[in-house]
Amino acid sequence: MIVTRKWLEEFIDLDGISTQEIIDTLNRIGQEVEGYKKIEIPQNVVVGEVVECHKHPNADKLNVCRVNVGDEELQIVCGAKNVAAGQLVPVAKMGAVLPGDFKIKKAKLRGVESVGMICSAKEIGLPDLNDGILVLDNSLGELKIGEYVGKYLNDEIIELGITANRGDCFSVYGIARELSAGLDKELKKFEAEIEELQEGIGRIVSVIKNEAKHSSHLIRAFEGEIKSNLKIDYRLALVEIEAKNDFDKYIKYSMHATGVLLIGANVGECELECKDGVDIFKCYGKYYVGIRNEINIEHTGKYIINANYIDPKYVSEIVFLKNLKTDEYFFRASRGSEPDLKFGIEYFLNEIKLPVFSGDIDLRVDCKDKIINVNSNEINDIIGFEIDEKIVVEILKKLGFVIESISDENIRVKVPEFRSDIENIQDIAEEILRIYGIDNIPSKPLQFTEADRTNDVIENIEFLNEIKLRAVANGFYEAIHFIFDDKERLEKYGFETLDEHLDLINPIAKELNTLRSTLLLQLLEDVQRNKANGYKRIYLFSSGSVYNKKREEFQKIAFVIHGQADYENPKNHGKPEKVDFKFLVDKISQIFGDITLEENDFHPIAHPYQSAKIIKDGKKIGVLAKLHPKVAKDFDIDDTYFAEIELDVVSKIKKLAEDIIRFPKVTRDLSLVVDKNMPYKAIFEIIDSLGIEELKDFYPIDIYDLGDKNSLTIRFILQADKTLQENEINDIMEKILNALKEKGIELR
Repeated sequence: MIVTRKWLEEFIDLDGISTQEIIDTLNRIGQEVEGYKKIEIPQNVVVGEVVECHKHPNADKLNVCRVNVGDEELQIVCGAKNVAAGQLVPVAKMGAVLPGDFKIKKAKLRGVESVGMICSAKEIGLPDLNDGILVLDNSLGELKIGEYVGKYLNDEIIELGITANRGDCFSVYGIARELSAGLDKELKKFEAEIEELQEGIGRIVSVIKNEAKHSSHLIRAFEGEIKSNLKIDYRLALVEIEAKNDFDKYIKYSMHATGVLLIGANVGECELECKDGVDIFKCYGKYYVGIRNEINIEHTGKYIINANYIDPKYVSEIVFLKNLKTDEYFFRASRGSEPDLKFGIEYFLNEIKLPVFSGDIDLRVDCKDKIINVNSNEINDIIGFEIDEKIVVEILKKLGFVIESISDENIRVKVPEFRSDIENIQDIAEEILRIYGIDNIPSKPLQFTEADRTNDVIENIEFLNEIKLRAVANGFYEAIHFIFDDKERLEKYGFETLDEHLDLINPIAKELNTLRSTLLLQLLEDVQRNKANGYKRIYLFSSGSVYNKKREEFQKIAFVIHGQADYENPKNHGKPEKVDFKFLVDKISQIFGDITLEENDFHPIAHPYQSAKIIKDGKKIGVLAKLHPKVAKDFDIDDTYFAEIELDVVSKIKKLAEDIIRFPKVTRDLSLVVDKNMPYKAIFEIIDSLGIEELKDFYPIDIYDLGDKNSLTIRFILQADKTLQENEINDIMEKILNALKEKGIELR
């Protein structure tokens, strides 16, 4: 969208306001300025009157002119074909510098002296309006001979990037309306000067049908010779609009100025009907308007001008559904043209300045008012800043909204017809924000509170997925089974089975005739199958539901390992060792974190001397053991280890980020003499009960047989939010030793 400053000044008073301020205001209120250009006529180019014009005595294509420039008359040789006596033209006097650094000097052309130059539009820096010299007229102001031409032609061009939803801004008037709100200045009142004929429009125009359903029309008629002028030609060139003929120039000029859709036609019988959802308006069968716009004008001397409006949503939908051809007319209609049809027609008639037949043909359709209830608190919540209700009301009034009522914190707002893009309170909030000024809203960090939508089901799924990922990272493969199992096999190995009255009535197979109470037997089958297929290293896990004899459901995860360890032992000439009890303990601790082991009471398929309870956070969460030799023989899988963990018991603690301690860790080792019958757990509890904040970790690293006693070496990791001094470290280690001495444990 391109506008010029002088064109804007037709609708709004910009005295005392610089063009830069206009540009800044447009940018501030959301109408992005994409380009700016200043049109400035060179100095010493003045209005001249061609007093005489006759052929050059020595050249057929040259004319010798006598030109009045106010304070003197100049003899100028001119080569333009269209120069003639009586014209008002731009004259570059001696000393003028034209574009291209072309300096005007006294010259002799074919023996005739020439002082100055009669200029074309292009020669003084304007768009190329015509062939030959530029002929001036009074359309841009009353011309005064000898006056600087820039007074009439200097202008400033502003190009804007209007978003597609703002059809109300695709006109000079629309941009002036935006500036009115942004600058807090009233629009000028438009008053048309129209010469009306006594003859009414009904004598020369008739509408034989009126079946329009989707568009409004206002028709007026006029007569005379249609002839363009400099203002029309010049401004259309500045805003880069092309026209087919003089009638089309006035139509496109008025559309660009007002935003009202206009169509011209010859006077005659007109027909208005609705066909396939499209309103069609015909005159003599040569002209119609609905979605498309075709102009076929014959110069009869009598014409009609039709201003019309169609709902932009409707027209866009019809074009899509009917696959209709579109043009510039549709471009404006689909984005929302100006609905004030009377304004558009009167502006056109005011510019064309021809006698107008009295009266009009009014085929306007009343639009339903669009009402939005605006809550001040909701507006402030959307914007993120509290704006006083009085300011909100003032802004809406500036933008053309009608305030129907105000009660408490609610404002009933009627949306202006020209704002087809306004649908809800969010749109209203955007309007308030852009006029109030986003720069006036204090900056603050983005902050929002998200409701906790998690539940037990989601937490359990996420927890299980995390356990699975850790298992896969430690070399395990997941096995998936039915929740059904063989009841006879479960009973054989001593596992709990469903009470008979709760068992399956119609099992899918004999081997799947009950609900499983453990995951282990199915995993042992998998190990057996993989071993038979030649796999040397088998690490499997499975998770899912298990059931007790009352058919109560629980969630478990089970692990089995068999064959070779996943590392090579250099002491064994690079060959991998077999998995063992410690190997599985390391794997489970890497998956579940810190765990401790306690002696297990009984497990139906566990080795009697290699079985332990898994303790985490003070709770038993499962069992870890070597497979009983008899069971291993049944499945033909020797040296197999397993773990089965109750997921319902494992604590699902949310991860919380902690500050990283930037100070170094300190390591100290203590070698202790302990009784052979004292378990490490007892020593751990003694040290842990001290609650030493700087003690981040401790663990055994060596044990040595001293005969009736053992030598146990424990490593301690110390760290604080400062660099620990030697005396502080010694005090901590002394405190630990004293506590151990009280339990009969001495330093070696």
